[in-house]
Amino acid sequence: MIKSLLEIGVEELPSSEYDNIIKQLYTYAEEELKNRNISYSKLQVFIAPRRFGILLEGLPEKEPDRIIERKGPAKKVAFDEEGNPAKPYQGFLRSLQNENYEIEEREIKGNVYMFAKIKKEGKKISETLAEIYPLIIKKLRFKKPMRWGNGDYEFIRPIHWILSLLDYEIIDFELFGINSSRKSYGHRFLGKGEISISHPDNYFSELRENFVIADYNERRERIIKELEMVATNNELEIEKDEDLINEITQLTEYPSAVVGKFNEEYLSLPEEVIKITVKHHQRSFVAKKNGEISNYYIAFQDGLSEEENVTNGYSRVINARLDDAKFYYEEDLNTVEGAYLSKLNEITYQAGLGTYLDKVNSMKEISKLISEILNYKNENLLKATELSKIDIPTHIVYEFPELQGTMGRIYLKHRNYPEDIYMVPEEHYKPVEEGDSLPTELNSLIVSLADKLFDIVGFFGIKKIPTGSKDPFALRRKAYGVLRIIIENNWDFDLNDLMKNIANIINVEYLETEIADFFKGRFETYLSKKNISTDVINTVIINWNKPLRALISAQALNKVVRSEDFTAFIKTFQRVQNISKNHDSLKYDGRLFKEDAEKELFDKYLCVKGKMEEKLDYLNYDEAIAELLRMKESIDNYFDNVFVMDKDESIRMNRLGFLKNIANLFLEFGDITKLYS
Repeated sequence: MIKSLLEIGVEELPSSEYDNIIKQLYTYAEEELKNRNISYSKLQVFIAPRRFGILLEGLPEKEPDRIIERKGPAKKVAFDEEGNPAKPYQGFLRSLQNENYEIEEREIKGNVYMFAKIKKEGKKISETLAEIYPLIIKKLRFKKPMRWGNGDYEFIRPIHWILSLLDYEIIDFELFGINSSRKSYGHRFLGKGEISISHPDNYFSELRENFVIADYNERRERIIKELEMVATNNELEIEKDEDLINEITQLTEYPSAVVGKFNEEYLSLPEEVIKITVKHHQRSFVAKKNGEISNYYIAFQDGLSEEENVTNGYSRVINARLDDAKFYYEEDLNTVEGAYLSKLNEITYQAGLGTYLDKVNSMKEISKLISEILNYKNENLLKATELSKIDIPTHIVYEFPELQGTMGRIYLKHRNYPEDIYMVPEEHYKPVEEGDSLPTELNSLIVSLADKLFDIVGFFGIKKIPTGSKDPFALRRKAYGVLRIIIENNWDFDLNDLMKNIANIINVEYLETEIADFFKGRFETYLSKKNISTDVINTVIINWNKPLRALISAQALNKVVRSEDFTAFIKTFQRVQNISKNHDSLKYDGRLFKEDAEKELFDKYLCVKGKMEEKLDYLNYDEAIAELLRMKESIDNYFDNVFVMDKDESIRMNRLGFLKNIANLFLEFGDITKLYS
């Protein structure tokens, strides 16, 4: 099985580029191989702090032979009267003199043309890869590339070596002024220096012997196993922090765990403060013993060295930072809430929207408004809203912004506030990400909604609207969170009306059209994740302002939209919609109906409308649709026996007004035209 290896040796890669490099390498390698019709059994991308590359297995000995067709002159001008090649054809044949070809005639749109079928023999795979590899590397794009030398070269980091092999043979090419070779390098301090790789099979093992694990997943697995081994040997419980594991994987070539201790006196600090201090400053894991946080920490060195020497340095830094944290924490505990509220007034939230205290005061009014809509009474709601940002001016949050919200909970709980107040500072930021959990406390849910809607309405009001991929204030994420809070808690109200009132509270212009389009986009994403068909999404999106009802409507329509009965009904209802769409008035008088068919439809309409409204009051959209379908026969009968566009204007207007009311019945479900347009 033929194998090939490409390794690009660079200076230390920024961890922020790892995913970008892996994705691009795989994509471009796949594309280039496919373009050349080159088969392979395995394509592996690897990356480490000072290298990245590709391993290919199951390659052919050469490119497949190809047939290239070249169109020549029309037959009628290719030969003279005696049947000899004319000048156009002679020129065409001269262009083929160095090619292996066959000539054939082919008819195109009634004319016969001369065609050459040229056989191109496939190159050796080594020659092909010598062309492909530089193309792949040159295609790579980075967020912040570097220039080096005289500024001639631009790449993620300066390149120091290029290893390129096809089995035992070097694939020869030059890139960024460096010639490819079979040379690689081990760990900067622990490796033996230059390594000669004889074959791709030896690459990973020889680097491993030189304290480099080139494969990302292998390094990650090693970290996890080291944590498990430390936990077993020391009878500890270690939380596998995924973000920290990934960070260490990106920063080390040969991760090895060491176990240290910080001073026990710092165990008086909240667990969250200890964890973030140890993680933030030394990229280390905190351990528990018998369910309680301990003064053990697990750090990772790059390579192998005397454990005690490593932990001595780590412990000095951790103890110093925990000592600072203890001082800040005690200072914060001795500061009253009123002082922090005053400090909120000194911190600008956003130019045009005021200070953090201005935002908190607006949020109190918004929370009150939401509670009235929900008919929810809780004497602690306004206090919880007022204290929701209480930890922002604290010393700890200034030092460790990651603890914002968490410290608010800790401080308020320390001051013996009830749970529906002290949980709000931490929970009201949820959901942070699309799949994040929602707040558990009802007060937290209301304050979360108030917080997010303040930002959406406020930033739109001061014309800071997301554009393209740019969303510096994370308004798309917040809008998605708004939809989740409303829908997943079965809150049935008009979001557009609420936001109009919020604009008045904040005193900004309400950009109704822009905000509607913005929420439609987010709601469309939400519905698509619920496996709602595209035509149903397009139908219900008009009711974005009532997210709960729009979702239930979409789910009900999704069940029946392909059914025979519903398809037949839509065709009937389409006639009602088409004839009344340009009629603006809903006015009609049932006493003016003369024909039996219109009287019958009128009676059916009143009956169905009443039952539909009753079903919709209880959010029973399935049965409401069933009621609507019962009108089909009466509508068909109506159009068979009633001439709507009567020459008598009063009769015509009355009938159009009545049909407009019937058409509007479907607005409860959405825009019916999207189901047949």
